[in-house]
Amino acid sequence: MITVQDMFDYALEMDLSHLAHSIHWALLKDHVTFDDDSKKLQTIEFDEAEVKRMMENNDLNIGKVKLFVMDEPDHWYAFYLAEHSLDAYRLHEKLFRGPQRNITRADRLMIHYMTFAETGAEECLYEHKKEIIAYPAYVGHAKAGERVLYRAEVGA
Repeated sequence: MITVQDMFDYALEMDLSHLAHSIHWALLKDHVTFDDDSKKLQTIEFDEAEVKRMMENNDLNIGKVKLFVMDEPDHWYAFYLAEHSLDAYRLHEKLFRGPQRNITRADRLMIHYMTFAETGAEECLYEHKKEIIAYPAYVGHAKAGERVLYRAEVGA
């Protein structure tokens, strides 16, 4: 059985704002408990206006950390997790002292599985985000069209 707690934790980990806030609303209104079977959520008539308000206020602080990708020479890209693009840009400048580069918010890539070259571990960046203590954080470099992340020499 998948519990409401399991679904809520998953929604938080994967930045699924609507699902997480819907479950949060249902918990606040005592329609479910964390120990209930998640199938019970399908029987609830949610107050979508209230869920939307909760999402706009971001009551659960979902999605604060985003993935940013900075283009590098020779079709390489540097990956960063940060709250703001400027934070990622400053960290890149500090670590690599390179010329100005374009930076793009790339949250759509968070769901893709990447192989970390150092360890051989394959995980999506949402999972990897749980291992990071402080932001902004350098994740690694990847070649265009590939899903292998390499840690570049810092200060190189």
